[in-house]
Amino acid sequence: MELSEKQIERYSRQIVLKEIGGMGQKKLMKSTLTIIGLGGLGSPAAYYLAAAGIGKLKLVDFDYVELSNLQRQILHFSEDINKRKTISALEKLNSLNLDCSIEIINKKVSIDNIREIIQNSDFVIEGSDNFATKMLVNDACVYLKIPFTIAGAIRYHGQLLTVVPEKRTTCYRCVFGTIKNLDDRMSCSQAGVIGVIPGILGSIEANEAIKYLLEIGDLITNKMLFVDLLKNNFSFINVYREINCIICGENPKDFTEIKRYGSDIACH
Repeated sequence: MELSEKQIERYSRQIVLKEIGGMGQKKLMKSTLTIIGLGGLGSPAAYYLAAAGIGKLKLVDFDYVELSNLQRQILHFSEDINKRKTISALEKLNSLNLDCSIEIINKKVSIDNIREIIQNSDFVIEGSDNFATKMLVNDACVYLKIPFTIAGAIRYHGQLLTVVPEKRTTCYRCVFGTIKNLDDRMSCSQAGVIGVIPGILGSIEANEAIKYLLEIGDLITNKMLFVDLLKNNFSFINVYREINCIICGENPKDFTEIKRYGSDIACH
């Protein structure tokens, strides 16, 4: 693959970075990423990855654009209300950069289809709004040994973790256990969320994907990033792999058995 003059100009600001260069740009353009959820987290992640020249993005969401989404889900505009989020995203990203091939998947992810959806991905970005989906994506990615980043945002707060299964880094289930052990959590519609917090976290998710693909910098593995925008606090807390984790531990369950642990219920 050789970069055209237009591509060299388009990506010039990142090609000039010594960590990327022309070889790194070509690597990005050969990569396939999957984004689960096209809301507050998935929107900025998709924008920045398409802009960076990722070769293929698989966009997964079954939902439709609502008026209340527009405060934070920047892929979607007022004229997109009642439109599928995948279609809305496809239109914006095609307008942004035709170098990036877009595949849309209008499905609710489940234990029955998640492996098929994410297979052949070089990296997965989890951008849903509920623990069940996050656990499902975690379990499937660990099972298939696909690296991924996972984030959550509510009110003025957010958290983020990257997992590289081949290096046996701490997974999301190591930190939070099983769905059935978690207390009920308020949704964004109940607790509220300032729009910029998922914007920040989704942008960091995109950056984690780029760093992994190019093998540069330090990933947010074996630690969680916590963001508090009210107090301008960005902090990291070390998290440790659980040897008895049902998906990445010393004696993991078969993927088809994890339904009993809550990964069969998902919303994206």
